[in-house]
Amino acid sequence: MKKILALLCTILLLAASCASAEGGTITEFRNRVQLNGTLPEGYRFSLLSQTELTLEGKIVSDDPAAPELQVYFAFNESYAHAESLASLDENEMELIRQSFTEEYAVSFSSMTTASGDNLLVTRENSNQFLDFYTVSLGNEIELILVPAENQSLTDAQITRWTEFVRMLDVLPLMG
Repeated sequence: MKKILALLCTILLLAASCASAEGGTITEFRNRVQLNGTLPEGYRFSLLSQTELTLEGKIVSDDPAAPELQVYFAFNESYAHAESLASLDENEMELIRQSFTEEYAVSFSSMTTASGDNLLVTRENSNQFLDFYTVSLGNEIELILVPAENQSLTDAQITRWTEFVRMLDVLPLMG
């Protein structure tokens, strides 16, 4: 019986690792929005906390020198009307940009994911973080790339993770 149980556990672990290697749901929030994609090799998603209105997690490696991608979802009543970042008017976008410049010296750009999601990209000028921000169905979604302790992000890390985020899908769930 123990051998059968061990075999079943091994098969389940292999199936789970193959599923994450091929892509799929990284996390889901409030049964309204999903973050889908293929995690970089050696990385896994770890859920840190979840309430009715927020979710906090991170995509981490076992390598202590590797950067991590912090993942935040939050329902924001102010954006309940917004299907996507493109739905926000210029005043709303300016308020979002101001929230980043209150504490940090940053530069802004934008990008579109392979699935067509618009992202505001905020880069801290001394490479202490790179922030990817969007809105989906009133949910704020923020992905923050941070370096390992006592390091700065390298250009290679920024390029790698920007490409990772570009390939993510933010999928609204209808239910």
